[in-house]
Amino acid sequence: MHARIFFIKAREANKAIIFRHGPTKWIRMIIWNLDDDSFETGQWISKKVQVRRSDISPSGNYLIYLIDNDDYLPNRTISRTIISRPPYWTALAAWEHDSTLFGTGGGLFDNENNVVLNFYNPVDPLPNLPIPASVNIAAAKVGNDYNVWKGQINTLLDHRLQREGWTEIADDEFVAAETFRITQRTPDPFWAERQPASLEPIVPKLWKKAITNSTSLLKISFYHSEHRKNFDLFYIAKKYKKTKLEGIKWADTDDNKRIIATKEGRLYASKVLGDGSVDYANLELVLDLNSQEPKRILTPENMKRWD
Repeated sequence: MHARIFFIKAREANKAIIFRHGPTKWIRMIIWNLDDDSFETGQWISKKVQVRRSDISPSGNYLIYLIDNDDYLPNRTISRTIISRPPYWTALAAWEHDSTLFGTGGGLFDNENNVVLNFYNPVDPLPNLPIPASVNIAAAKVGNDYNVWKGQINTLLDHRLQREGWTEIADDEFVAAETFRITQRTPDPFWAERQPASLEPIVPKLWKKAITNSTSLLKISFYHSEHRKNFDLFYIAKKYKKTKLEGIKWADTDDNKRIIATKEGRLYASKVLGDGSVDYANLELVLDLNSQEPKRILTPENMKRWD
């Protein structure tokens, strides 16, 4: 069983925060310094972290993340949205809330000091974790097109993709050809009677991120309610040709115009040739994360503070 890997690229620094999943609920946070492909390994946590509702500040120095169903009390389930300093999970600030339904929870960094909590209504932070006056906190539900039946549940992630240079585009024939088999569902009589919308077809989204004037990274994404999982398919587009990046689970671009990607518990990056040009489709192995095992790692004192 391969480790599952997701990452978020910083907007103003050439680094990414890696979330390495497995075994089971265990997740390790790692910083990937993309200029030299070095790594800062961090803590493990055994929680259900919703990484697609997470974000990092432009510098990559702060992370906001969502723990789903963190605690159980009589007649109540508690989830938490937390800010920490990567690669550690220790909370600098935290908000407790109930439901994470309809894409709520988590948040976004508008900039280094402005945080938008992904809530319908304001929630007070935990009082034992004071927030500096220089950090502004607001609450606003991000996105309004949440639809589990159509496979569109990642409204916060969609907002973040747009912010980071991805554009949603239309190519219905291409998307249908690539997803027809994997978007099929078996109608559930229970939901069909109570929720006719459950019979609606899945509608994948097609995203494009330009790398050069002639080369782009494409992504087809959707959530499959029957399989209870997200699907992401990646392609390199050059003029009229689209080449699938087989087996790639997540991908983006770095500041050196490389494609950075994950596959089977490993990290990959486009090969940089001797003349400085980039062979986008030639993804070279950077690091294999499969052999890592959970262990206790203490948080340094300076990572428990905002500055």
